[in-house]
Amino acid sequence: MGLKNPNWTKGFLTLDVRFFEDQLKYIAKKFTCISLKEYWQIQNGELKSPKNPIVLTFDDGYLDNWQYAYPLLKKYGLKGTIFVSPEFADLRNGVRPNLEDVWKDNATMNELKTWGFLSWDEMRMMEKSGVIDIQSHTMSHTKYFVSDKLIGFHRPDADSLYYIGNKQIDRKPYYISDPEFEKLLPFGYPIFEMESAVVARKLDINQEFINHCVETLANYNYSNYSFDDSFARVKGKYDELKTSNRLITSIETEEEYNRRLRYEIFESKRIIEENLNKKVEFLCWPHGDNNEFAHKLAMEAGYLATTVGSKEKILEKPDRIPERIGLFHSRNNRLLSILKARYKIGFFLEKFPWIQIKRIYSLLKN
Repeated sequence: MGLKNPNWTKGFLTLDVRFFEDQLKYIAKKFTCISLKEYWQIQNGELKSPKNPIVLTFDDGYLDNWQYAYPLLKKYGLKGTIFVSPEFADLRNGVRPNLEDVWKDNATMNELKTWGFLSWDEMRMMEKSGVIDIQSHTMSHTKYFVSDKLIGFHRPDADSLYYIGNKQIDRKPYYISDPEFEKLLPFGYPIFEMESAVVARKLDINQEFINHCVETLANYNYSNYSFDDSFARVKGKYDELKTSNRLITSIETEEEYNRRLRYEIFESKRIIEENLNKKVEFLCWPHGDNNEFAHKLAMEAGYLATTVGSKEKILEKPDRIPERIGLFHSRNNRLLSILKARYKIGFFLEKFPWIQIKRIYSLLKN
């Protein structure tokens, strides 16, 4: 939520502050906002459920959580959980201006036109307020190459976070506003099928093929980029290396995967606890990807629950946070956006009349 960065490839994740505040007004009027820990206690019979409980969560730890979400949640007497990945924490000291500063005339809205991730100081202040609860989103929130299926080539304005971030971890927290980030890898670098770090068995691609792609596509006109055309130019070398089983040079072993997964689960918990002086008890899997082995490791690490994710059907139980719903805007229209939010929440909770509207829509659609 906040102001959109037109140059950010993931700008669709940003919800305009007007739509966000409309949603909070509705939620504050109709629901009792509880923390994730309170939800867990209710599920385990340790706490009585209030009327119409709702849990608000925010993934990734973007700076706009501090700039906009935190002040607005406080304004409407609500609270939320932010899932953060320590590799993305902004390591600079201090806090940046937010809406509260604007309301007090200590800053202008123009000063909020910055993009990035939360600093530890900002997280500490939100935690201290009791409005925000910081929990784990694993350590790296990344993806790795997992097969020899070529899906593209690095080019200007591409969504390059994962394959560049894996090589330049220190630059990850600042990539949104860093015009040099995409230049950290040469254009033409081959991109292969990727999966979330939690479930991926990562592999390495032959440097000979990488060099060939970069050299062959050095003068390519990326304003008219076509994957088929680009691939045709390197297909000979691709086929040669694949046929001779030399395209992939190594695949992560079971032991290496286990070690890396422990880093994602245990280390993220340790670092957040160390920096915020608190217990980290909940884990949200990036991209909705996880497996039973990862969940068991999380339980071993001391988490109380992890998200079910969205990629496979997992039975709801006390040590799993059920599927969540995302609230966005609709056609840049405030009325349509709040109606859609009310519909999504109402249908999810099986409330009248939203569940009936959904059923009628499904009948008409068929």
